[in-house]
Amino acid sequence: MPLTYTYHDKYLAPLVAAEVETRAAADVATLGTFPAEWVERLTVVRSYVLTCMESQKAPDDLFTAKLAIYRKEFDALLPQARAAQVAADAASGTAPSGGSSWASVELTRS
Repeated sequence: MPLTYTYHDKYLAPLVAAEVETRAAADVATLGTFPAEWVERLTVVRSYVLTCMESQKAPDDLFTAKLAIYRKEFDALLPQARAAQVAADAASGTAPSGGSSWASVELTRS
C-alpha cells in the first residue's frame, strides 16, 4: 500500500510503513479538526514519532535522538494547527461568536 504523504527525512522515510501512517493519521484525527495542510504536517511528524518509537533499540541510539526532536516539533505544531483551524472557522463564519451557547449562561439585567 503506497503512502499518502511525502516524507523528507532521508533516514526515516524508508522506514515509515503504511500502517504507521494510518495510525498516525488516526492519532491526529483524535486531536480535532484541522485544515488539510496541517493534517498533513501533523501526520508526517506523528509518523516519524511512531517510526522512531518502533525502531528504537537503545536509549542512546539515533532513533532516540530523532524521537526527541520530532516530539518537540509535534508539540510545537499542534497549537499552530489549532490556531489555524480557529482562524479558518472564523473566516467561514462557523466559529462561536459569544452570546448564548451550550457552554455559557446568558446574563441579563432585569
